[in-house]
Amino acid sequence: MRQLYLNQTALSARATTVIRDAQNQSCYLLVGKWGLRADVLTVYLINGSLEAEVKQDSLGLLPRFRLLYRRQPVGRVSKTFGVIREVLFVRGLNWVIMGNLNNGRFRIFHGRDLIANITRVSPDGLTMSLEVDQTDHEALVVCLAAILDRWAKRQQKVPGLVKNRGWAPGFSSEIAPFTTQIKKSR
Repeated sequence: MRQLYLNQTALSARATTVIRDAQNQSCYLLVGKWGLRADVLTVYLINGSLEAEVKQDSLGLLPRFRLLYRRQPVGRVSKTFGVIREVLFVRGLNWVIMGNLNNGRFRIFHGRDLIANITRVSPDGLTMSLEVDQTDHEALVVCLAAILDRWAKRQQKVPGLVKNRGWAPGFSSEIAPFTTQIKKSR
């Protein structure tokens, strides 16, 4: 299995991200942005040829993404209600992603065959290690790692908003009691 490294800070900054191998050689470029419908992340070989793309098809709580490999649609991935949130399905490729969004560890399977391992390796959690079984799967795994990273960051932000704003009863002690000021007449 080949090991690739992806820097998460460049991924969240909407900059071009260089994916390197274990010998620190540049292998892929990840270019694009998220946020709007029809936004695209594209994975190029270092020589400039297009390898894979992930296109955002919908917005909302359950966004859907379409995977393309060498300009051909190969699969779709989305979050679903009613399924354990640590299990995601890549329809079309028949891949199952199992892991935890909080600690950033994922395993991708096709049946019983292990396709890839995705883990955070640096002490600060900003570098992801992608261990992939075949070179044909590498660009698609990079796309899936970008999607998983986005979902993990969105999940980490939501509880903070509820707690800091005092929107949920009993979660915050930051709400000041309601007081009125009575004007004294002279």
